[in-house]
Amino acid sequence: MKDWQLRLARKLPFYYGWIVFGASMLPSWSARPLMSIAVLTVFVVPMTEQFGWSRGLFSGAVSLGGVFAIAISPMVGRILDRHGSGAALAISSAVIGLCSIGLAAVSQAWTFYALYVPARMFFASPLELGTSLAVSNWFIRRRPFALALLSIGQGAGLALMPLTAQFLISGWGWRTAWIGMGTYTLAVGVLPALVFMVRRPEDMDLEPDPPRVASRETQYTQYPYQPDNSAVAGRQEVHFTLGEAVRTPTFWMLAIFSVAGFIIQSGVTLHQVPNFIGQGLAPS
Repeated sequence: MKDWQLRLARKLPFYYGWIVFGASMLPSWSARPLMSIAVLTVFVVPMTEQFGWSRGLFSGAVSLGGVFAIAISPMVGRILDRHGSGAALAISSAVIGLCSIGLAAVSQAWTFYALYVPARMFFASPLELGTSLAVSNWFIRRRPFALALLSIGQGAGLALMPLTAQFLISGWGWRTAWIGMGTYTLAVGVLPALVFMVRRPEDMDLEPDPPRVASRETQYTQYPYQPDNSAVAGRQEVHFTLGEAVRTPTFWMLAIFSVAGFIIQSGVTLHQVPNFIGQGLAPS
């Protein structure tokens, strides 16, 4: 935590957690949708027409990136718990942006894999985990609302980025589209996460998720922050260790439903646009 961040928090007319929320949202509008299947499907037809690649080649890159993400996720989770999401989101956005720019120069399948697979890995692990963790760390009472807003923003990014990609492809070609979206990701996804992110409010001696603005007046003058147990008793969290969590049926239900949903969504979405084009629907 830097001194200027604390000074900024003192001057803000609202909770600093919303700054963290905004810094989490920007990668959700840039790096996250860029390496989503919803965007890759738009590139399948133009890249296949130029290189003659099979649909299985694209599916393999997506699957391999997912496998690597599974392998690194336990380590990423420990890093995020210890150091917060700022550096992870910034590094992920930088890697994804640079890989996107590099994809504009591919001419062989192995170069496509060398660039897309790492980018997909960063999308599926630190980027996915980091955004929701950052918001969850800063909100307790309003966590459902904040996470719902984050999901809406992520959905908006997934809806707009494929349209942007197709617009660039139709006007300037698929190589320019990769460059343009990668440059955009570097511009908006890196610095805000690196500069404004703080691991949790306690690191700034701030009250977590204060119930109203007026109640925050004392949090900037009394250090370190000492919670009023009578005031926050109703919003205390229940914490689980990893061992405790994996022994609950809720954990496994969430895991199974998440895995099943992603398997179905990925398999269908990747081939959706090529199928529509094959049925006679114009790309634009």
